[in-house]
Amino acid sequence: MFSDTINWFRGLFDAPSAEAIALRELEECKRELLNAHSSREYANAMSEYYQTKITRLNAYLHDVTGDVK
Repeated sequence: MFSDTINWFRGLFDAPSAEAIALRELEECKRELLNAHSSREYANAMSEYYQTKITRLNAYLHDVTGDVK
């Protein structure tokens, strides 16, 4: 029991293996990719929103004034 505690404590200060570092970096990249996908979806949705709004406002102004801005 005491040796388990010492080994656990010693493990806190040991340098991680190359495999552990690679796994940590892979997981971080996956999270960043997911975040980038979410950002792209948001940007696409906002672009579509503004394009639709511009079309609607142009149609409104054309109906009201007969002129498209």
